[in-house]
Amino acid sequence: MAILHGNWLLKNSNGCLFIWGETWRSLRVNLESSESGDIPLHPLAMTSVELSEWLRSQNMAITNFIQQPQVARASKGGATPTRKAASATEISLPTHSQIIALPTYISENSKEGTAEIFPVYSASLELDIDSPQYLQPWRVEGFCLNPSEAVKFLTAVPLNAANGEDAFWGGDLRFWSQVARWSLDLISRCKFLPRIQRQLDGAIAANWQVLLDSAVDGTRLEKFSANMPLVCRTYQEGVGSGEWGVRS
Repeated sequence: MAILHGNWLLKNSNGCLFIWGETWRSLRVNLESSESGDIPLHPLAMTSVELSEWLRSQNMAITNFIQQPQVARASKGGATPTRKAASATEISLPTHSQIIALPTYISENSKEGTAEIFPVYSASLELDIDSPQYLQPWRVEGFCLNPSEAVKFLTAVPLNAANGEDAFWGGDLRFWSQVARWSLDLISRCKFLPRIQRQLDGAIAANWQVLLDSAVDGTRLEKFSANMPLVCRTYQEGVGSGEWGVRS
């Protein structure tokens, strides 16, 4: 069974929703292969091609949510391009590589004297609570959606996504779906103020600050903060910097 995950990534004044897929495979990764310092690729994570095809099968094709540049309708000579030529000029999917610390088994191989690591399939986390697990960084591939694209995608997640046929939605993605709907509710009630903020690089940026001036919104924020899935705090910030850590 495939499970879709997602989390909001902070990038200075901007941000994006990173989505990735997980599916069951009987694979293991030898711990010695990651001793060189390279973060191993998550063996249960879908590739960007697999994820795109799976989303399409769920009637949520990623191309329905990202902004598409206009495709040229005619060649230089005025002739209409073939379908194959037109597809070559279509959008380039916003693929992204992200490092996440996830529950992982580490087992000793008594015959060879080496250790093997393999991530816990998220659908079986509750079934394996008696087995020792460790947080291990893994690299996964997926798509990054800008704020407007992210809202469009998150509001397409069913409200009953935790039950029945919609159980393939991960808890992290369901959490951000609820936050997105609340954010739209705040916008509709004009619960925001303009703000000027200095960035880490010294630049000045203008943005909007949410205004939580009611007991109802304050209580809702407390509930969202308390119910945030732990996996949302284990995404590495600043991929490519060579450092990773748990978000506080």
